[in-house]
Amino acid sequence: MRPVPKEKSTEQQMRRGRLLYEGHSKRVLESANADKVFLEFKSDFPARDKHAANGPVKPMLAVQIAAHIFDYLQSFRIPTHYLGLHDESALLVRRLDMIPIAVVVRNIADGALCERYGVTEGKELDFPIVELVYRSQKFGYPMINESHVLALGVSTPEEVRTTVRIATKTNAVLRSFMERRRFRLVDIWLEFGRQNGEVFLGDAIIPDVMRIFDVESHQLHDGSLFRLGIGEFADAYAALHKRLLA
Repeated sequence: MRPVPKEKSTEQQMRRGRLLYEGHSKRVLESANADKVFLEFKSDFPARDKHAANGPVKPMLAVQIAAHIFDYLQSFRIPTHYLGLHDESALLVRRLDMIPIAVVVRNIADGALCERYGVTEGKELDFPIVELVYRSQKFGYPMINESHVLALGVSTPEEVRTTVRIATKTNAVLRSFMERRRFRLVDIWLEFGRQNGEVFLGDAIIPDVMRIFDVESHQLHDGSLFRLGIGEFADAYAALHKRLLA
């Protein structure tokens, strides 16, 4: 006799609907529930990655990394939009009204921080630096402060304090998480949204939004490889997936 297939839950049976948003690495699509959406990861690695065509597909790696990290963050009572895995390439998440402010937390001096302030590259900062960024590609994602936020009317003082508090805790939890896996978390870009008056950590925590290097080799395992054209992003993604989920 053939085994009886397991019935899928109602949420797993929901089909992806209208495209609501498309970014560099993901799409957001409607679900049958007005308060929930699908966060779908795109399938392509950069064309210049010579191993990309033969390696694991990016959505499978990204969705598993994101789900694993969201589960871990939620175990520390960090409020996220994550509700569960939908399939091999998508998460089911709360539908948020996104706040147009990203919070960048920096633990180690690198990139723009060194250029702006003359800090020695690779220096571990005495205290994490928290930066607010206006999420506007049109204006080049400028740094802003609370006065800008209030004057532009894009958020409230309470929301800013909440996003910074969640971002700071998320960074502390993830630094420890990475260090136990012999990685160093250089910096991370976090996005937030609101639903029914509550603020949640949104987007997805994947290699595209953070910089990580190996403790021993100092090799990068993140989106910098793609942005700077200095390595095989597909290989790094697969290696990071293996170590984070081990």
